[in-house]
Amino acid sequence: MKSSLPYVFLTATLSLLPATVVAQYGQSGGMAPMRRYEPDAPKLPGIELEGPLDSGTARVILALNDDQGRRYAQVYDSFMVATQPQRDSAEAATTKMNERLEAGDRPAAMYYVERLQDLGKYLKDRQDKFEDNLRKFLTGDQVKAYKKWRDGQQQAIERKQRENALRWQEAAFGGFAGARVGEGGAPEFKTPVPPAPGVVAPALGAQAVSVGRGLYIGGQFGADSTGTLVGTDLRSQAAQAFANLGAVLKAGGSAPRDVVTLTIYVVNYRPADTATIRDAGTAYFGSNPPIVTIIGVQSLAREGALISVAATAATRGTPYRPGPPSQR
Repeated sequence: MKSSLPYVFLTATLSLLPATVVAQYGQSGGMAPMRRYEPDAPKLPGIELEGPLDSGTARVILALNDDQGRRYAQVYDSFMVATQPQRDSAEAATTKMNERLEAGDRPAAMYYVERLQDLGKYLKDRQDKFEDNLRKFLTGDQVKAYKKWRDGQQQAIERKQRENALRWQEAAFGGFAGARVGEGGAPEFKTPVPPAPGVVAPALGAQAVSVGRGLYIGGQFGADSTGTLVGTDLRSQAAQAFANLGAVLKAGGSAPRDVVTLTIYVVNYRPADTATIRDAGTAYFGSNPPIVTIIGVQSLAREGALISVAATAATRGTPYRPGPPSQR
């Protein structure tokens, strides 16, 4: 069968991935099995970021007498004043880390992890010295009670960190932020986008797939919700094709302003057709237009179709999910 396209475009993209997911090649050129992907959450400081038992609570938990209470308050206040700058820095770094993590940018989050780890080492050393001073005026039972409190707090912090591990998994691929982790720990790079309302699904392949925050949309024809081409002229079909593209973008949590590239196939293309395409897709060609490639072809996969519009876009919202919540 003769191809309808005079050229075959092949694009190869090489991405730098974490060492744990890079396949290894032997001397023979064969590819060795890929190592298991384990997007571990980084080790974060614990109770040292929160500080020791405060004076008021210490009186109750440790059963301090008046003299012990005064001495505890003195060393506690001295410790808190001396470490205030580091604890403030740790709080700011934690906020920034969580912001980057929420945005799915693991490398940026890791920058603040390293900052937290350095601060944690300093604060732990100071807190160890604080706790050593407690032995000078606390009884053995009171020291044990303090350690019991500290261990309980540390365990609670570690539980919370384990609960947050999924956020680190979701951001594990940096540029592929939001990639899900499937069964067996393998990353799921792409996710099918639910069918857009009013747009007929293609006969072959997916309507659109998302990869992290990237949305990849297959070519849209100028067909209505029944799959019927809206006309026999380029202007009518182009307007419908862009309308269908808008619906698929919405289903994927994106919008025309977020389109990065447009690839437009036009049957028997003539330079004058550019104006028709621009008029039909005005929402896409504003002050911040995408990269546009127009390719003239002899025919398209759909009989009678004159135009096909494909796109890549960034996502910023929540993808559309048809049906009531109980069916999602």
